[in-house]
Amino acid sequence: MQTAVDNLAYLEELTNDIVNNPEKLNGMHVDTLSQLTNYAVATDDFRVLGLLTEIHTGIPMQSDSLPEWWLSDFHDDITKIHFKHQQNAKEIRWCDITLDDGEPLTSEKHQPLLNAFKYWLIACDNPLENGGKLISSKSAAQKYGHILTLINTILLNGQALKLSQYHLEKVTDAFWLNVLLTIAEHAGSVDADLYQTHERIKVLLDNVEVSTEELNAFKAKYPYVTRNIASDENILNLKDRVKACCWLHQHRYYALHTRDKVGHTHPQGNNAILTASLFEGKILTDGIKLSPFPELALKPIPIKSEYQAVPNRDEGNGCSAERLREWRHAIQLMNTNIDKHDVSTFSPVTSEVSVDAVQSLTTLRKQGRTRTLPPEFVFDLFRNSYELLENFCPAPDKKEANFFDNLLDVLTTVYSKSMVAHSSPHRPQRNSKAFNEALHRDLPTTERRHFVKFDALDVIHPDFKQKGITQFEGLPASAENRHTRIRNNESMLEIFSVLQGAIQLVLGAIMARRQNELLQLKPFGNLVFNNKKGQRTTDASPYIEDSDNWHLRFKAKKTGGKGENITIDRPISLSVARFVYQLEQFNQQAIERGIATKNALTLFNSIHPRTFQLKKSNAALFNDAFDALCDYFETAIVEMDNGEYRRHYVRQHQLRRFFALVFFWSKGYENMEALRWMLAHSDLEHLHNYITESDTGGVLNSAKASVIVQSVISDKSQINNLDEVEHLRKVLAKRLTGNANKALHIRTLDDAIFDYGDESEHRTTPHISQLQAEQDLENEVLMLLESDIISLKPEFFTIKDEKGEDIKTFNLILKINELEAE
Repeated sequence: MQTAVDNLAYLEELTNDIVNNPEKLNGMHVDTLSQLTNYAVATDDFRVLGLLTEIHTGIPMQSDSLPEWWLSDFHDDITKIHFKHQQNAKEIRWCDITLDDGEPLTSEKHQPLLNAFKYWLIACDNPLENGGKLISSKSAAQKYGHILTLINTILLNGQALKLSQYHLEKVTDAFWLNVLLTIAEHAGSVDADLYQTHERIKVLLDNVEVSTEELNAFKAKYPYVTRNIASDENILNLKDRVKACCWLHQHRYYALHTRDKVGHTHPQGNNAILTASLFEGKILTDGIKLSPFPELALKPIPIKSEYQAVPNRDEGNGCSAERLREWRHAIQLMNTNIDKHDVSTFSPVTSEVSVDAVQSLTTLRKQGRTRTLPPEFVFDLFRNSYELLENFCPAPDKKEANFFDNLLDVLTTVYSKSMVAHSSPHRPQRNSKAFNEALHRDLPTTERRHFVKFDALDVIHPDFKQKGITQFEGLPASAENRHTRIRNNESMLEIFSVLQGAIQLVLGAIMARRQNELLQLKPFGNLVFNNKKGQRTTDASPYIEDSDNWHLRFKAKKTGGKGENITIDRPISLSVARFVYQLEQFNQQAIERGIATKNALTLFNSIHPRTFQLKKSNAALFNDAFDALCDYFETAIVEMDNGEYRRHYVRQHQLRRFFALVFFWSKGYENMEALRWMLAHSDLEHLHNYITESDTGGVLNSAKASVIVQSVISDKSQINNLDEVEHLRKVLAKRLTGNANKALHIRTLDDAIFDYGDESEHRTTPHISQLQAEQDLENEVLMLLESDIISLKPEFFTIKDEKGEDIKTFNLILKINELEAE
């Protein structure tokens, strides 16, 4: 350890040494550090203090420091970008952009403009430009994406802004307010609206030329394009959709690769062809990602589920004030160029560019909102899921076989069989004398595939054969009567998916967790038992520790810093904990048997249909399991405006709202004991407080909006003060129809679906317009709740039951705080 000194000459030399070798600071005596501080103040040389600040805070003190995700030299014509949470690096090809004067952006003439763009991007996560905050890699990437979008918006408006002549001088507050207004009123995609993507594609496709002979031949070969499409699929609103599809086919829009001679192997289409035609050389991007346009599909798109999904998200228009502030902050970061000397002259962004200014011009709305599922839908699916799990996954002390145990036995045997080509002893090689075309042509070539196809049934327990299982392998999407056969329990792998969906459902319904939180649960060790001594352990079994002191441990999203979320425990019902435990035991034994490694699994996993590899589920596979569950129990269908039928498939965010709705539904739900059991709360006020604390305001307000709308439009109100309900009904009628006296008698989703859930009764199957009308009402009510114009609160009181015992109940009180006069 170095000793304290007070020699100024030595301190100057030591300062230079530390700047050249920062490791000298390690173990330095506090007195020496103090003298270095005094020296820095006296000589105005703060290099060492800057190093110390950077080491202990992570904040770079050099104004020209490049962030760690910027992998290139500042002046390179191609910049490599790699945020640490992303798998692959990306490129910004500045050299590909040509301005309206024909000069490239990287030319010497436009270097000041290019520098300004680069400094603007670099500022996205610079703590010195962001109030000293250190942000996570994901947050930095989001800000970076916003700024890149804004740069592209400037480039696309280059001619109007005379960008080649004035650079950024004409990018004024007026321009930015117009940008914010577009964002505030966007119709589903900010980028698409700022770039006017759909308008540009429509102009392109509305003006294509195709001969009558070519068009007729195309329709004869691809009759699917002539179908009547649902309104939610008509995104581009083309003048002649079939002609556009024909032209796109001629330009290999539907080709999968260059070897695709017929040019239709990718029936959804490749939007990179459209974006390249419209934007190549005009904007900076590593490829604009556009969702497929359903109206341009060449053939039916194969789906795993029995039906297409009823749209479960109301995309709406515009965004919230909070989200708009994020964009305004990204715009404001352009002002970091003020102290730079190698950038073009520009108009600094002033305080006039604000969210308040935009709100004076338009009404801000939520970007999108997941549709509310009716209570009977979730309760029925919860009950069916629970009973299915009890049927297939009995407790260890039961005599019946357990599905997960038997599946492990089958998988263990499957993994013992060879996957080497021609390893099957039952199929001679084609060039051998023993090969008989008629006998051996359709036999699998590997030992594993042969076992799965012919012998795996011998390892399946008789209990499950009695339940209907006739094969181990899954049923391909092309299999005849596929979903009927799955409902008959014919396939062990398909039932595994259904059971995964059932556990996701019961866990998601009672825990109200975000989907990512469930996806990141460990393969085992997620359950925590709090014993009588107050000690917490992850080694206990809920089948032995028969009490309600069980918790689920997970990493809570939107907590912590720098991408590290806080690990928390939350109560879980014993009955649901037991099913989670069974799944954990399956995962743990799979690892012990060598079927999978711990790093390859999470709590929820899938089995690959061809390799039978056990691997962790991603968001898509997680939703596939939900879909399999809904198809298995044939949840309700809805008629679309083009006459086709779609099914309600549950999603985790809807279950989060269900959790918040539990309390409000408890007022009128006939089986309140089921609710109390489900959440392990006996006291209603306790239940309300727990839900209020566990849910974000947005989810809770959405739940309240659903309750209010059902009370407004149905005969049975859950709200007690009916005068206020009628007052609100008139206000909503006026806001939506312009007439306060117009009826709002919308047949509710509850009534329509559960009176007529059978798809054979087509006349009484609810129409999508009914759902949308109800959704529009909820959106209006949600806006009133979020603006504190109305409120819905419980009023608790105590009564005596039939036995003379005190019980706590409540009334729901609607209060209209401030409303415009009708």
